Amino acid sequence: MKLYDMYQNFQITHPYQVISIEHQKIRYRLFGHGEKTMLMLLGGSMFKYDAYFKLIESLEDTYRIITIDMPSDTKDIISYIQIIKKVLDLLSISKVHVFGTSQGGGIAQVFAKTQKAYTESMILYNTLTRSKHMNPHSTDVIKQVLEAISELEELRILMSLDDIKRALIEQLSSVLMDPNDLDLFEKLIMEYSEHDEKRQMRLIQDLLTNYVFEKEDFEYLKQKVLVFYGHDDDPFGGTELIETLVELLTEPNLEFIDNDRLGLILDPTLMVDKIKSYI
Repeated sequence: MKLYDMYQNFQITHPYQVISIEHQKIRYRLFGHGEKTMLMLLGGSMFKYDAYFKLIESLEDTYRIITIDMPSDTKDIISYIQIIKKVLDLLSISKVHVFGTSQGGGIAQVFAKTQKAYTESMILYNTLTRSKHMNPHSTDVIKQVLEAISELEELRILMSLDDIKRALIEQLSSVLMDPNDLDLFEKLIMEYSEHDEKRQMRLIQDLLTNYVFEKEDFEYLKQKVLVFYGHDDDPFGGTELIETLVELLTEPNLEFIDNDRLGLILDPTLMVDKIKSYI
């Protein structure tokens, strides 16, 4: 079965459910088996969380999985976390293993800091962070990210989002082993809108401007944090901040995976095996 057909099948077999919260209709998915529930906050670059459907399907035989769509008008991280909390309460889910990638990893950190009663453990991959005591390199990396976000509007005048999407599709066509896989990536990339980009940048800016983490924030998760790192060139992913992230955690488990976000979409087996052996 082609990757695109597998993705379409995932959409059919994992339908959205809708829950009403304060006059808002919130879409979520809840599926899988097992006593443990995993809150998945996946994302990165132009790929929304369901692009990682293989990762999700590989975990649902062991865990209950919940994903929650962020409403399009969500202004900041804390608003999204309040929605997550209300959904968990309405579904009578009292504890979750929080799994975050890219900007989802930043949201996972804020969730773990502010919602300790709900957080059983945390899994992070390729994520940004900011701490009170950072080395000069990490400080410079964050400064560069924030500058890039502030210059985005001006950059879009020089190069449109459509131009970038076409260039990315062309790049993917040259690196994908199976040309049939391009169909899915083309669909995902073309669905990514300027509104999506602005919201994504707004959340990253919110994380790096308004949240400064300290070691005390995560001490209760001693030996309960799994951190993946690898060779991902996502400029907003946080690969270069791995040292700062690790210094915030108490006895985390570090796992190197020779993969990037593209590889995780195509074949997440290595990550899945490490997660299952850890939780």
